[in-house]
Amino acid sequence: MAVMGNVSRPLVGLLVGTVLFFGLWIVALKPSSSGPSATHGLGQYQPAINAAKASAASQDRAAAAANGASATGSSPSTAGGTSAAAPSPAATTSPAATKAPAATKAPAATKAPAAAATHSAAATKSAAHHASRTRAASASNSRTGSAKPAVAARPATPTERLNVVDRALARHKVIALLFYNPAGSDDQAVKRELATIPTSRGRVVSLAVPLSEIGRYPVVTNQVFVQSSPTLVIIDSSARAFTLVGFSARFEIAHRIDDALSAR
Repeated sequence: MAVMGNVSRPLVGLLVGTVLFFGLWIVALKPSSSGPSATHGLGQYQPAINAAKASAASQDRAAAAANGASATGSSPSTAGGTSAAAPSPAATTSPAATKAPAATKAPAATKAPAAAATHSAAATKSAAHHASRTRAASASNSRTGSAKPAVAARPATPTERLNVVDRALARHKVIALLFYNPAGSDDQAVKRELATIPTSRGRVVSLAVPLSEIGRYPVVTNQVFVQSSPTLVIIDSSARAFTLVGFSARFEIAHRIDDALSAR
């Protein structure tokens, strides 16, 4: 009581009024969630809620309609695309491709025999030209007589052999006369060696004569004595004679003939 006596009366009145207001609010003024006051509290917002629901429903319907229209529009387009693509088989049956066999006729291939014939004719002409040059060269060598042995033209009879020697003496040629025995092996060997001696452009005459014919050649018998075979008698351009008795190789025979050619 002492405490209450110390509190001012206005403060006490304020506290009492507060308590009374709180009690009244609890009893009479506090809204109930299950009562009509709750419904009355939301009623002021109900139109906005309904409008929002209606707007959402209308938007859903519009979206559904748009989707339906899109599906309907794409379906004809697809059908049109299919019908447009349908003629493509006609494009695949390209007539240009069917004409490919015409390109396989290759007329250039038919020219191969003509080209081969031309080449063959050119080769034949070249061969004929080469043969002609060969014959000309052979004829030239035959005229010069630089590599042709004189014994290639072999007289068949003693008279023919004697005439060959007489003509050579008259023309002041070098003569190589082999007196040989046809049955002797050394004689045949020297005869083969003599056959390889060149004529030196017709300045040398080589001849093989059987030993039995030695008496027909006084130009030999008057200068040298021949009594055995094989004996090679070399006569220079001045009709001087010297002999090689027995086997003589080609080198030695050619050397003696060269000496006779250079003699004056």
